[in-house]
Amino acid sequence: MYNLILAVHFTACVLLILSVLMQSGKGSAAGIFGGAGSAENIFSGPTAFNFLNRFTTAVAIIIFCTSITLTVITANRGMTSVVDNVNVSMPAKTNTSGK
Repeated sequence: MYNLILAVHFTACVLLILSVLMQSGKGSAAGIFGGAGSAENIFSGPTAFNFLNRFTTAVAIIIFCTSITLTVITANRGMTSVVDNVNVSMPAKTNTSGK
């Protein structure tokens, strides 16, 4: 179950990066992919704009949910750290006054 959620989370992260890069900025006429002419031809009309916004929102919500789920699963597993198994002995206190 943990690996499935982790795979969904990783895929959603990649999709979010791509969807943000495909959107055009407020002051620009085209997104990062393609020039001004090709971007206008591919993503012309308000439907593509609405689709990209909704897709980005949905993927962000998926990332939010999978992040919380992965955190809860990891906390409930009672996972330990490698540092928990290390025995550290304190050095003996020496006289540093120089006398």
